[in-house]
Amino acid sequence: MKNIVLAIVIIIGCFASLLMLNHGAISARTQGKAFALARERFPAYTVKNTADVYSLWQEHQARGRIVVHLGRFLHFMEAPPSSEGPPRIATIAADHAHFLVRQISYKDFLWAAFQTDIVREIHTVLPPADFKERIGATPQQNEYVIYEFCSPRIFTVSLPSVAEPVLLNIDASFFASTDAAQLVNDLMKSGLKADIVTICLAEDNPDVTDLDRRKARDFIALLSRHATISEYQSSSRFSKDPR
Repeated sequence: MKNIVLAIVIIIGCFASLLMLNHGAISARTQGKAFALARERFPAYTVKNTADVYSLWQEHQARGRIVVHLGRFLHFMEAPPSSEGPPRIATIAADHAHFLVRQISYKDFLWAAFQTDIVREIHTVLPPADFKERIGATPQQNEYVIYEFCSPRIFTVSLPSVAEPVLLNIDASFFASTDAAQLVNDLMKSGLKADIVTICLAEDNPDVTDLDRRKARDFIALLSRHATISEYQSSSRFSKDPR
């Protein structure tokens, strides 16, 4: 009987240790306070250029995070090899796992964030028509997963359920086929927690229309009922792409 009790105590202890380690890991990755979007008034930033989203994450020292990105574009174009021109990404040292980012653009800011360990998992929420075009999905399919070096990239048509606080970015391109009021309602029902929320006007992306940006501003006005919104001013040398 004593052996059974001891075994139960050991199992409970191991389970509690795992929970504490998981909680500690999440706390270490989250620099600021995490807000439950549906229950708390939360801070958010408007960002003019796509590249500035990366700059803001970097300034907040984000590491190993989960990103929920809403938009029509993947922003995951790899930097060209050095033989095609000046290198856009150079290693700090030959045996170092990190990268020194020289230039960031709307084409690749999520790829750069992945390469520099800012993010470890990306949930890309696409409008249904774009999801079908990119994934070649059937009407019944609403999620698709691929892996980059064992790290998941999840493509979906709806806001995901994520247990830990996320970096939430809403790109103006998402409003090409999305109603601003409906998105606010979806966010309030999503159960998401976030410590950094950005609404990007994507002024550096020529594929985003002025109408998309006007709808994004309408969304910002509606979201201000739930969030304290400020404009992000980047001082980073990564905020502009000099190409």
